[in-house]
Amino acid sequence: MNGLIRFVYFLYRPVLLLFFALNTAILGGVVFILCCFDPTGNIAHYIGKFWARMNLFFSGVLVSVEGAEHVDREKSYIIMSNHQSHYDVLALIAYMPLQLRWVMKLELREVPIFGFCCEKMGHIYIDRGHSEKAHESLEIAGEKIRNGASVVFFPEGTRSHNGELLPFKKGGFVIALEAKVPILPVTVVGGRKVVPKGSIRILPGRMKIIIHEPIGVEGYSYDTKEKLMERVRGIIEQDLE
Repeated sequence: MNGLIRFVYFLYRPVLLLFFALNTAILGGVVFILCCFDPTGNIAHYIGKFWARMNLFFSGVLVSVEGAEHVDREKSYIIMSNHQSHYDVLALIAYMPLQLRWVMKLELREVPIFGFCCEKMGHIYIDRGHSEKAHESLEIAGEKIRNGASVVFFPEGTRSHNGELLPFKKGGFVIALEAKVPILPVTVVGGRKVVPKGSIRILPGRMKIIIHEPIGVEGYSYDTKEKLMERVRGIIEQDLE
């Protein structure tokens, strides 16, 4: 990106952040009202898709999708994705062709408007500092899967600074085994260049979502879950930048 574009975007960025905050507040109110009539959160999901696509567009971020043919919209999945940027979340909400529910760290519940609306939409907060509460949250995730939603896990647990995969946590894999639903590995690339971890410096760019073939959990058990984790990790890692 040349110097002129960077300068123009430097001037535009405060306007973008204000627009982001305002549309989140307005659509958050719409979601709250909808969830009073639709406790499943399914209708609000489409408001979320509109919100995500709009903010990607005004951020100057183009998202392409590969492998959409691997998704059966009539099935539920545990979606396992790498995590490099907050914009990974926007890209997945906007372009994954499934009803999505998210497992998110409890701290995000405190984000004004966003945290409350996510809870109303049926997303799941997990308290990673308390194992018993974390287990209860994972049980809720399993129940939502059985009710027809697909649940997204970032198995690294946090964003990667350099794009390399961090060690995977086992929670999502245990839920997949207990619920007996396939895992859908997803690789998201480009987000780290749009918004790096630890920064609010949003830059225009391109992102890509690569949807891999689902992995059935038949043949795996709690005792062999590490093999399943390594298989999913290898698939996600093969298409990283």
